[in-house]
Amino acid sequence: MTKSTIFYFVHAHGNGHRATFNLLYPALSVFFKVIAITTNTEITGYLHQKHDVQVLELPPKYPVGYEIPPHTFSKAFEVTPYAIEPAERAKALVDAIVRYKPKALYCDGVPELAIMVRSMGVPVVLVHLPGNIMNDSTQVFAHELADYIVAHFPSYLEQANYQFAPKTYCSGYISQYAGHGLKRSNRSDINNVTILLGYDNYNVSVLKNITKNQKTQFTIVGNRQDYDLGKNCTLLGPVKDVSRAVVGEVVISAADQSTIAELLSLGKRLILLPERRPYDEQMVHAKVLADQNIALLAQESLSAEQWQNLLKKAKCLHHFTKIW
Repeated sequence: MTKSTIFYFVHAHGNGHRATFNLLYPALSVFFKVIAITTNTEITGYLHQKHDVQVLELPPKYPVGYEIPPHTFSKAFEVTPYAIEPAERAKALVDAIVRYKPKALYCDGVPELAIMVRSMGVPVVLVHLPGNIMNDSTQVFAHELADYIVAHFPSYLEQANYQFAPKTYCSGYISQYAGHGLKRSNRSDINNVTILLGYDNYNVSVLKNITKNQKTQFTIVGNRQDYDLGKNCTLLGPVKDVSRAVVGEVVISAADQSTIAELLSLGKRLILLPERRPYDEQMVHAKVLADQNIALLAQESLSAEQWQNLLKKAKCLHHFTKIW
């Protein structure tokens, strides 16, 4: 029996989008022929290395040397330049739709693609992220026209002003470690704190404030540079399996969605230090989790003494199983 084709757009920024694809692709490929859509050579190479999947890489929408303007959220398509390159990208997408006749697009990022594909008569499933996206008219339009919306977090963590709840399915957090059981560390690990660096590595001054207490051992995961830190710090660099690297009970982490899902599924006590994003999605997500007493919220300006106090609070933080 011939499988119907679907397109799955994989955003290149951060690790969360590719982590979600890694989880969903095996299940989707049972029922569909999945063609991954990308706009980035690095993510194309990653997908080819990770999966036996067909990838269509769209051409860039920016001219060579073009300086992308900052988002002001004052009008739709504000960062799309007046140039031929966006048309060439759109033509590549049209040609792919005519050739493969996809039954749907699963769009994990870039609302412009969702808008274009829906205008070509293809149903759209849009991935919804936490954050101030309702301030962006392009995002609002993409949400309005989407046939279905999926949010990979619990529904009670949604912001109060979100207006598309009736057609949004909240799956709850999804994690590659879900179902492994809560891996509670023994008490000897309560003084071994893991710092899990995200897409943007923290400034060394921030890390020195976090790790100043020499009585606490710190394991730093994901550093892409060497840091001159104390003897109580072990730097592991990038790792393949976070569950093996995160040996302690308490974890300091950025607030990206997939990382939070993985750490909560491992039963860790979280201190979240959000990274800056266009829609403040990490800050919004972290604040909601802090309000629910699921995690503690930190900021880069904290002093060494404030970090020590926050770490003491984290050791008393309970794990909330209701997120699953």
